[in-house]
Amino acid sequence: MKKSLRKLIYVVMIIILAGVFFIAPLYNNKAESQTDSIFNDLEPFFEAISIIRSEYIEKNIDVKNLAQGAIKGMLSELDDPYSRYLDPISFQREQENLFMGHFDGLGITITIVDEQLTVISPIEDTPAYQAGVKTGDNIMEIDGETTKGMTLDEAVNILRGEKGTTVTLTIERENKEELLEIEIIRDTITIEAVKERIMEDDKIGYIRISTFNANTDSELKEALNDFEKESLEGIIVDLRNNPGGLLESAIEVASQFIKDGNIVRINSRNNVIRDYDSYGNQYPDWPLVLLVNIGSASASEIVAGAIQDMNRGTILGETTFGKGLVQQVYSLSDDSAVIVSTSEYYTPNGRVINNVGIEPDIIIPIDKEVEDDIQLEAAVDLLLKRETVNKN
Repeated sequence: MKKSLRKLIYVVMIIILAGVFFIAPLYNNKAESQTDSIFNDLEPFFEAISIIRSEYIEKNIDVKNLAQGAIKGMLSELDDPYSRYLDPISFQREQENLFMGHFDGLGITITIVDEQLTVISPIEDTPAYQAGVKTGDNIMEIDGETTKGMTLDEAVNILRGEKGTTVTLTIERENKEELLEIEIIRDTITIEAVKERIMEDDKIGYIRISTFNANTDSELKEALNDFEKESLEGIIVDLRNNPGGLLESAIEVASQFIKDGNIVRINSRNNVIRDYDSYGNQYPDWPLVLLVNIGSASASEIVAGAIQDMNRGTILGETTFGKGLVQQVYSLSDDSAVIVSTSEYYTPNGRVINNVGIEPDIIIPIDKEVEDDIQLEAAVDLLLKRETVNKN
């Protein structure tokens, strides 16, 4: 074999062995047997690469692209919409989203559901949100090109782009017979994780959490510190259309409302269960209402499940999205990365979240024909112990 091919095989071996065994011990007979089996199973893969390099009509084959394609293929075979490959540019963008809080694009969080590119939620006050993109929308085409067979990473790369450029989404929406075409102008998306205000008439503290990133906990503490100076009747935390983010951020946020006890239970691939407890806080136990809807996913569901199981507050709104898998990001040697679902999380009482969601204590569907925010109004009524809130 040529030197470059041997190097490719070596790299692929390292990636696969690390992904399958997570650096498991290879010094006993059983592990050696497993390794031999994997080498045997991979033999057709090496044969295919050799054939492509020696026989394919185009001589200048980019071996790096072949390796990236192989990694994408492996992850797609997992049949998990959350496990995916990030090329170096996509990986950088992912880090900007979670840690820097700004990027150029549309402002939507997407996934793949039943092989269809689907909107988890638009981010509040972004171009996608203002253009009318909604949770649950199926993106059938981007700029006239079908999304069928498109990977999540490919879709993100297309949707991201320079500020001021335009993209047209062809949308399939529930209860709409015809497809919708929505034209959106990209902008710089600056994610302000936490917004706060005092609803002066009712002395209610309102906190809107739009994402769980590296800044969310510190921004939330600033808001709660401000609230401590006021004589409040209660607090409303709004997690509607919050698609989630960092697991650590979810634990930190939940800890600000739950002084002690379990926040989330994580079950790994080897059925090793780990409980993550509250970090504690110094804030008053204000009466609390948490607003959720179908766009509340992942970290939002961790917080909602903890609040509900620990009887810390009332969950109000609609059943959440149901994303209960934890992903880990593993960087690769060429500055790309793989995101792999490594465990499943449950509420403190052991309730399943994945594909189920969190059902609110008080279910109040949003009325699209009414401009008023009836869910927020119901939360205020509940905190002020008015009698207009009805439990379904």
